[in-house]
Amino acid sequence: MGTFLDLQNGWYNGLIQGLGQSQDSFQIIQPAPPIASGTAANTTFWAYYNNIPPKTLTQQFAASGGNQFYNNYRALLSALVPSRNIDVKADIGEENYNNWQAYVQRQPTLPTMNQIPTMFRNWAMFYAPSVANIGSSDYAAILLDPIATAQNELTLIYTNPQGLPINFDWQLTYLDMVNQLNNSPARSFSFDSATMNSNVSSSWSGGSQSAFFGLWGNSSSTSKLSEQFASSRVKVTADFQNVLVYSNTPGAWYYSSAMGLAYANQTGNPWSPASSINWNNTFGGNGNMQYFAANVIVASGMTITVTSDASYSSLDQQTITSSGSAGFWPFYTGDSGSSSNNRVTFDEHGQMTISTTSVPGVPIILGVNVLSAGEFVGHSASAAVSLYESAKNFIAEGLVAV
Repeated sequence: MGTFLDLQNGWYNGLIQGLGQSQDSFQIIQPAPPIASGTAANTTFWAYYNNIPPKTLTQQFAASGGNQFYNNYRALLSALVPSRNIDVKADIGEENYNNWQAYVQRQPTLPTMNQIPTMFRNWAMFYAPSVANIGSSDYAAILLDPIATAQNELTLIYTNPQGLPINFDWQLTYLDMVNQLNNSPARSFSFDSATMNSNVSSSWSGGSQSAFFGLWGNSSSTSKLSEQFASSRVKVTADFQNVLVYSNTPGAWYYSSAMGLAYANQTGNPWSPASSINWNNTFGGNGNMQYFAANVIVASGMTITVTSDASYSSLDQQTITSSGSAGFWPFYTGDSGSSSNNRVTFDEHGQMTISTTSVPGVPIILGVNVLSAGEFVGHSASAAVSLYESAKNFIAEGLVAV
């Protein structure tokens, strides 16, 4: 048998086959704790979409670490220049602008930018009649320019007067996902390291495996026990009551045409020459927005049984058993009260069996499907370029009042 890297690569190939996924996009997420319902459930769930995936087949996921879609997108918009600067705040006055902004943010359902011109006119006719026309005209002109539209989405709808983000969301919620998960089909498969295929060179990352755990969560894959485990014959049986591939899209804070326009032009408009943020450090080889999580692969009601034919000493058995709270390979689902648990047993020869179970209806993220920036924004790039050029022409010819 080989190294832990060989085992992880073989498991990657076995997992995509067992889950019906593709090496062209799938990425394993570890650890994979249950996501329980509660006040933080949406935030926890959305974090998997907000995370910018690294170029690796296995990701050590941390909800608060690494590159974040929302923050990087905000920074990107600061480096882009609209076809013409339309300053609504200056045109309608700071007091009117703050009152209008507060009014929008009090709405039970936040409006889209398409609704803003009419909504502003209706509001201003009661509260600031003298600026009703110029304000609505400004917003109508903004709609012709993807960059201006995107910047105003963030400023008006998703930023409070102190400049802090609010209403950060994705269109579909934790509850939406759980409802679909409970009606999703079952999946079962088996894996045997003696017959595995560990060649991942043709995968989307080119076989890159930048980081993965060892035998238990947060352990090193090169530790003595991890290497002993990986060099033994390892068998896995996996049963899931429900498996769901769940797509989601950002909320109104994200305007795809703006990012499509930025991606389509490596230099020049709409990039600001004065900004340190540019195409290369955003979408290029060392950029912070090279990849995106298009969807997540969610499971519930899982039963995982892992066996190793190595002979573990009494001391090693104690070490392994005491480490179970952090979860074990391959999913590292830790003990979490009523949602999941791990059990380790050894036979008279010191050979190990690990059993991991989780309850039905409580989702566990097993992986994500990754798209490159070009794939993620490509569908909007050509339309955005056309709209941007139209905006410049319309404003230049005086066809839109500003």
